[in-house]
Amino acid sequence: MKYVPRVARFFAVLFLAWLSTNTAFAEQHRLSKELNERVAAAASRGQSQDPNGPLVEVLIQFEPGANLDEGISRMLDAGAQHKTRLDVINGGLFRVPVSLLPKLAEDPDVAYISPDREIKQLSHLDWIIDATDSGPVLNWGYNGAGIGVAVIDSGVKSNHPDLTDLDGYYYTSRVVYSQSFISGLDASDQYGHGTHVAGLIGGNGYTSGNFMQGMASEASIINLRVLDANGAGTDSAVIAAIQRAIQLKSTYNIRVINLSLGRFVAESYTLDPLCQAVEQAWKAGIVVVVAAGNDGRDNSMNTNGYATVMAPGNDPYVITVGAFDTRGTDSTSDDVMTSYSSKGPTLLDHVIKPDLVAPGNKLMSLLANGSTLDTLYPQNEVSPSVYRSNSTKASYVIMSGTSMSAAVVSGAVALILQYQPNLTPDQVKARLMKTASKNHPLFSTVTTSNGTQYNIEYDVFTVGAGYLDTYAALTSNDFPTGTALSPIAVKDSSGNVLLQADPSSIWSNSIIWGNSIVWGNSAFLSGSSIIWGNSIVWGNSTLAGYSIIWGSSIIWGSSTPYSESGDYDNNN
Repeated sequence: MKYVPRVARFFAVLFLAWLSTNTAFAEQHRLSKELNERVAAAASRGQSQDPNGPLVEVLIQFEPGANLDEGISRMLDAGAQHKTRLDVINGGLFRVPVSLLPKLAEDPDVAYISPDREIKQLSHLDWIIDATDSGPVLNWGYNGAGIGVAVIDSGVKSNHPDLTDLDGYYYTSRVVYSQSFISGLDASDQYGHGTHVAGLIGGNGYTSGNFMQGMASEASIINLRVLDANGAGTDSAVIAAIQRAIQLKSTYNIRVINLSLGRFVAESYTLDPLCQAVEQAWKAGIVVVVAAGNDGRDNSMNTNGYATVMAPGNDPYVITVGAFDTRGTDSTSDDVMTSYSSKGPTLLDHVIKPDLVAPGNKLMSLLANGSTLDTLYPQNEVSPSVYRSNSTKASYVIMSGTSMSAAVVSGAVALILQYQPNLTPDQVKARLMKTASKNHPLFSTVTTSNGTQYNIEYDVFTVGAGYLDTYAALTSNDFPTGTALSPIAVKDSSGNVLLQADPSSIWSNSIIWGNSIVWGNSAFLSGSSIIWGNSIVWGNSTLAGYSIIWGSSIIWGSSTPYSESGDYDNNN
C-alpha cells in the first residue's frame, strides 16, 4: 500500500470507522485467519466490545515507507501494549485485547496482523564430508576461517572443546557472541539441539581426535538463542534474532544464518512476518539456510507428505534443505531420501521447494550433556570407545532431521564464501542448485524401524535440484546476475504443471543455465519447462502425485493442520 500522509490517514480512519457500520469486516483481510477466528469467537461470547476480554500477542507489520514510531504510537493510543520493536519487518510485537483487533486493522498504515506463533526445532558416523564431496575443499586448507555463521536455535554449549581454538597457550571459544531472546533465560543450550547444529557447521573434532569434524571447522559461531528447554519459541523471538544478526553482520562478518526450525504455513510468504524477516537478511547480504521440515510422513491433508514444507522454508529467497540418508557410507550410490523430509510445493504459494538436499539421517555431532534431548534419548549418545577415547563421558550424540541437513549446507556455504567472499547470496544459492548432483534414482522404498514402508518418488518437490556437492559449487566459474528466487509451479489449461521462474531471476536466462541443467533431465520434457504431467516426474506407472496435489483443493486452502514429525528415534 502506498504511504499516506498523517493527516490523510486520520481522516481515512474516521471514514473507515463510519463505513464499518455497514461493512463490519471490510478490513479483515489485514488479520490472519487465526485472528479472524478469535474475533468471531469473542463476538459469539458477547465480548466483541469488551476491552477487558481475552488478550493475544500479535505481530503488527506496517506498510513499507510508513513511519514506525508513529504507527507504534497510534497502536498505544488505541489501547495496545507494545512489547518489542522489530524494525526488520517495520513492525513490532504487541499485546492486545481480541476485541481491539478489528479497530487496529482499520489503520491504513497497517499491512498485516498475525499471532506470535510458536516455533519448534526441526530435528556419522562422520560420512558427511565424503558424501557431500567436501574432502578436496578441506584438503586445500579451506575451513570457514573468518566467516561468521549465526545459529538461531536453542543455544550453543560455547565451552565444548570442539568449538574452541588454541590461541597461544589458551583455548578460546569460537562462539564469539551469545544472546538469548527468551525472557529469563541465558544463551546456554538447555534443549541440546543448537549445540548439535553448531557442531555440524563448525565442530573441529578436537575431542575425537578429528574423527568427528564439522563442515567448516574454523568458522565463527554467533549464538542467538530463541528456543526454550523444550525446543519451543515464538515468531517474535526469531525475528528479533534475525534483526540482531543483521546488526552484527559487519562486527563478526556474519555471512550465513542457519535456521533449523520452523512452523506451519498460515498465509502467503508475502504476508508472513517470519518470511519478511528472512528476506531482509538476504537483502542485507546474508545467506539464509532453512530446514524444510520433518513432515514428509504426514498424510493428514491426504497429500502423502506433499505441501508440508514449513515456514520460513516456504520463502523463495532462502535456501531450503531436505534430508537424505547416506546409509553410513562415503559413497553416494546407495543414498536415499528420508521418508520424513518435508516436500513441496509450498502451501498457498506453490513455490518449488526444497531447493536441494543434504545428509540428515543419523548424524553424529556435539552433545550438550544433561540437556532435554540428552535426558530423553540417552541411547543416542555416542560411546567414547567409538572414537577411541579413554573418557567415560560422552561428547557426541546422533540426531536426524532436516535440521541437520540445513546445518551441513550452512557449513558448506561458509567454505564457499571463504574461497570467494564476494559472492552474493543469490550467486551462492544458484551455484549450489546448479552443481547439486542429479545422480539419484527415480523411486525408492525405505523401511523404518517399526516396519512401516514409504515409497518415495524423486521429483523436484522431494529432492529439489539434487544432492549437495560442495566441491562442485566452490569450484564453479558461474557468476550469474539476478535473483535466485525459487520458481513456482503453475498448472496450464491442458493440465500440465509448469516451472515458472521470476522474469528477473537467474533461472530465466537459458544462455547461462541451459534447458535442464539445474533440475536435471527428469524434471523436463525435451528441454521444456513442463515438470509435471505426461508421467514426466512421476514415472510411467502412476500419476498419483498429480492427483494428490492438483486434483484437490487442499493445497489451495488457507491453512493446514500442524504436526511435528521429528525423527529422534533415527528412523529413515
